[in-house]
Amino acid sequence: MKRELNRKNKFFISLFVVIILAIIGILVYSVKLTGYKNNSIYTINDNHVLYADDFSNIDTKNGGKIEKSWDNEYRFISKDNVSYPLGTSPVVYDESTSEVVVIGKKYQVLSDGSINENNDTFNAKDSLIPYFFKLQDRKYLIIYKEIVDTNKTIYTKNYLIVDIDKQGNASLLNDSLNVKTINPIKLIFDNYVFDVANEKLTYKESVIDLKQVIGSTNEYVPREKKEVKNEYDSKELLDSYNELVKDFTQYSKNVNYAIAANNQISGNNTVIINNGNNSNAESADNKTEILKRVSLRGVVTSTAYIDVSYIVTDPENKYQAVYLLVTGNFDNNIRTQKIVLDKYDTKYRIPGVAFNSEYTISLGYIEIVINEDEKNLVDNIEDVINVRTKDIEYSLTIEKIALGKVYFNYKMSSNYAFKTADMALFVDDSEEVSIPINYNSMISSKGFSGVFDLPNGNLYELRVINANYNNKIVNANIYKKFTLTN
Repeated sequence: MKRELNRKNKFFISLFVVIILAIIGILVYSVKLTGYKNNSIYTINDNHVLYADDFSNIDTKNGGKIEKSWDNEYRFISKDNVSYPLGTSPVVYDESTSEVVVIGKKYQVLSDGSINENNDTFNAKDSLIPYFFKLQDRKYLIIYKEIVDTNKTIYTKNYLIVDIDKQGNASLLNDSLNVKTINPIKLIFDNYVFDVANEKLTYKESVIDLKQVIGSTNEYVPREKKEVKNEYDSKELLDSYNELVKDFTQYSKNVNYAIAANNQISGNNTVIINNGNNSNAESADNKTEILKRVSLRGVVTSTAYIDVSYIVTDPENKYQAVYLLVTGNFDNNIRTQKIVLDKYDTKYRIPGVAFNSEYTISLGYIEIVINEDEKNLVDNIEDVINVRTKDIEYSLTIEKIALGKVYFNYKMSSNYAFKTADMALFVDDSEEVSIPINYNSMISSKGFSGVFDLPNGNLYELRVINANYNNKIVNANIYKKFTLTN
């Protein structure tokens, strides 16, 4: 009996040893595989613009490298050893050479409708040849020297990333463009037309259904709008319009609508009136109605302003006013601005916005409608979009710490640079000394350099204070903390 137990014990001990050795072997293999996968894929410098899968723009000013991990995900490792996840298909643009690099899994759509699937790094040395990629579900990349939309409100060069939400709205992104659209848009490059909302690519006469490439979660359905005939008299319109003007007093002085010969003017108010009689209205039933529409085409965000592109089609002068409602941070208060637009224009710049802040932009119009013989002044919101302004572009670096002094350099982009500001040295959260920042040096390629003597302390901080932009104080929260090592 004891011999039998000893044999069983030896068997289980041997089995246990084999299992342990197998586990060790698997771990060793995994470590080797991880080391293999973590080989550098692409070297990044400050001339590169790098986009992750979510199309966030990664900070590359310190340089670094792109590595691939064991799970086929990519990461950007900066020179200061900070790691940023990039997902499975990052995009790189070299501003110095205009080269576009697509890394990881992607699906190239060819002109004949065939799909070239590959995981190799793709390099477009220039943008003279058109390339079109589906990177993921509802995410695309266009490479070509010129890319425009059918209405010519969007124009860009070299490359464009297109991210479509489930409702068919598109975010368009590259190093010079950051646009969110709320209406269907078609992009044209070379002999291609990309119907974004419907995810269809047309090459000459051939139509390629992009939803068939790895599928799509796009839920866009074209909407149908029915026009309502407008009938009104001048007195009722004038009374209602005067009420409207009260809400737009601060803006209406700057509004200058083109006034047709048959329009009437009462005081400072322009009233657009249809002087047709009943017989004309009856004969209009047999005519093809001229379509009118108001459309928000796109929004381009910057640090200090937002550019809005819109289209107003109103051949019969039925719109009494077209306006924007902009809700967000103005002068450190969340409020809504009402802005009357020129309906004969196509662009408006919203100034005075805060950096790195969210805004809701609504496009509306006002017209007289008749419903069951009742005439009303109707205020409609046509489009609504949420955007975020860009953050401040700056560089604050400590060049060296030596002999009880700290040497620093500070740069800002001329697109958004403080008119005046000071650089201060804080020691243990107390301000010790400050110097004014020279504007011309700050926006130059060399930047503004300075030096501070370091008193005794534990925690040191360089901080930008008293920043002023457009005669307004800006809380920029720009700082660099450091300690002294023995």
